[in-house]
Amino acid sequence: MTSQIHDDVNRAAQETAVLVDRSQLACFKISGASRLDILHRISTNAVKQLPPGAGAATVLTTNIGRIIDRLILYADSDSVTMLAGENHRDPLARYLLRNVFFQDDFQLADVTDETAVLAIYGPQSQTLLTQAGFGETDLPLHHWRSADINGIPATLHKTDPINDDGYFILCSTNAKDALQTHLQANGITPADEAAFDYLRIAAGLPRYGRELTLDYIPLEADLWADVSFNKGCYTGQEIIARLESRGRLAKRLVKLTTQVPITAGTDILADGKSVGTVTSTAVGPLGAVALGYVKTAVLDEKKALTVGEETAVTPSS
Repeated sequence: MTSQIHDDVNRAAQETAVLVDRSQLACFKISGASRLDILHRISTNAVKQLPPGAGAATVLTTNIGRIIDRLILYADSDSVTMLAGENHRDPLARYLLRNVFFQDDFQLADVTDETAVLAIYGPQSQTLLTQAGFGETDLPLHHWRSADINGIPATLHKTDPINDDGYFILCSTNAKDALQTHLQANGITPADEAAFDYLRIAAGLPRYGRELTLDYIPLEADLWADVSFNKGCYTGQEIIARLESRGRLAKRLVKLTTQVPITAGTDILADGKSVGTVTSTAVGPLGAVALGYVKTAVLDEKKALTVGEETAVTPSS
């Protein structure tokens, strides 16, 4: 399916800020003394020493380095809040619990249904959130702070940016509508799922189930910042470290532009041969955009790329 965006929403995303309901993200509360130890030993990033108020993105991978899911962790004094891929709650919970041993103190609670996740994207996000009553908004990536907005308890989290900035706001599901109304009254424009998909594709952000799948490794998905190369062993570490040390990836995630819409799942061709796959597509005011994986050698050689027989696609940074 090709996502589309209305001109007014795109203008707000470019000039002010937009509000997206991302409550389909899996949300877990993890407690117990071993909570960070376990997450550290099974994922790609160094998260063992996260202090309260800090956060990090990290990736679960198979023993051959393929992506299971990208996790965003927010540490508190006695728990960790974890966001993960949409519609991945049960398989993810089973995977995590399989890595808990008898001596570990690790409790996992699925709080997806009771937690709303609102995303704010755009160049004026920080200004408008401050105007809406959030106190500390100048945060490092993935760090978070508590807030009380018109009597609504919430937490504000710095997240991956779209159009220069990005935040998550977490609150109870029961308070979501009231908080959305308050944010809109403070100048933040609502955007639907299709609009979000267009914006994140145009920004080059990978998404679970599209670019983040068992077909790819984190480095191919440009998740270098989510990988520690000096933390020691974790599941999939040997493969990922080998690829990093050789400095040669088989394929890379790239943004693509084209004159006409294309379809996710379609082969990308060079010299008539398949050299990659389209993973996400969208159409908006700037035309058709897409994400896809393309063989690194083909990108380095700057070969002409097509989808189908005639549709040219152009990689962009």
